[in-house]
Amino acid sequence: MIFRHVFAHSLKCRITVVTLGVFLLSLWSLAFFASAMLRTDMKRVLGDAQFTTVSMVAAQVNAALESRLAALNAYVAVRMTADMVAAPAAMQARLEGSPILPAQFNGGIFVTDASGTAIAAVPIEIKRVGVNYMENDSVAAALSGRYSSVSQPVVGKVLHTPVVSMAVPIRDANGKVMGALVGVTDLSKPNFLDPLTHASYGGTGGYDLVEVSQRLIIIATDKSRIMEHLPAL
Repeated sequence: MIFRHVFAHSLKCRITVVTLGVFLLSLWSLAFFASAMLRTDMKRVLGDAQFTTVSMVAAQVNAALESRLAALNAYVAVRMTADMVAAPAAMQARLEGSPILPAQFNGGIFVTDASGTAIAAVPIEIKRVGVNYMENDSVAAALSGRYSSVSQPVVGKVLHTPVVSMAVPIRDANGKVMGALVGVTDLSKPNFLDPLTHASYGGTGGYDLVEVSQRLIIIATDKSRIMEHLPAL
């Protein structure tokens, strides 16, 4: 009788322990699964929110660049002729008499001939006339007749500060490219891209605009990061 009682008591204890173990294991498994699901959902929600925010900022950047390229193209179409490229004095007078366009480019504007050499520029205190800009990718693209474009960020040959250039071709009546009109944005000074990076992201975050091929930061909430190369992937 004593043996049966002890055995029955021992069996009940084992069943209780096993049942409790299974319950705890199930509870821990459920908690782990729920935590993993919650983490995945949070990453997805945060990723979607960040993508939406970045898409809005990217659209603003694109609109700002397109509006300035459109202004350069409109200026060439309305205010310039191919004959003026052969008359630097007339081209200089035309640029100096048009204050609205330079106001959109804090680094000034200039005109090159077909070889990429500047023949007229404003403001005149930035000594660009006579300097060749053929190595600038946007100038080269415009003079090749391919398209109007925005350059990669570089250190300006005259300003010696980080700049981005926009260039559009100047054509004659037959469509031959005779020169280029170039607008320059000095990234070291207040410029049209600044409002995009003034806002913070969250409590401590910010924005970087990166040129993908060079992994080069063009503008950033933290100004000290401008022209910084990101590490390799």
